[in-house]
Amino acid sequence: MIIFGLFGKTGCGKTEILQELKKYHPVIDIEEIAKTRGSILGDLYHLKMRSQEEFDELINREIERVKKFGYCVVEYEGRKIGGERKLKIPELLADINNYTYKILIDCPYDCQIKRLVSIYKPKNDVEKKILINKFLILKDSFKKPEMIQNIEKIIELIKKDEYFEAAKLIEEKLYREHYLRNVKKIKPDLIVYNEDVKKSAKIIDEFIREKLKEHNII
Repeated sequence: MIIFGLFGKTGCGKTEILQELKKYHPVIDIEEIAKTRGSILGDLYHLKMRSQEEFDELINREIERVKKFGYCVVEYEGRKIGGERKLKIPELLADINNYTYKILIDCPYDCQIKRLVSIYKPKNDVEKKILINKFLILKDSFKKPEMIQNIEKIIELIKKDEYFEAAKLIEEKLYREHYLRNVKKIKPDLIVYNEDVKKSAKIIDEFIREKLKEHNII
């Protein structure tokens, strides 16, 4: 089966692009199946992550569904997905080498930070407390003094409702290293600079159709 993988930093719009591509192509939405976003803050607020057993059953069903088409589009999540608790992803989708085509999504830094704010900014005091508690739990998981200090700075910014500055620190200190580690593993077949989700999805749709023709799938 041909797998088209979306790669890129957290907040660059991969999930939104994937939703748009669902209109035209078979997609396996790992985040939707897991009921979590693919980051350390993935299980915030209303999201109730599935158990490993539930996840395995649903994702294997999705894999069988897309096999009938001979290809699928997936947002690469790594070997595990989730926040405090992790779900193991099946080898077919966990191993980077199984991705036939690798599509790298990039975006302007300002757009990335604004998107992170829109995802994680609490809507009320209850959500704000949940967010702060999340970072207190994260703080306990780190041993390096530098990382503990970074978490403390993020908590202080959240307490002062300075979410844009908090998001910048989250991206720089918590997300960027993970992103760079994954990007170093791939040689992109297509790079898309995402400033408009529909336009980016159209570029990727055209690339997919071109490759499917080469493989005599369409």
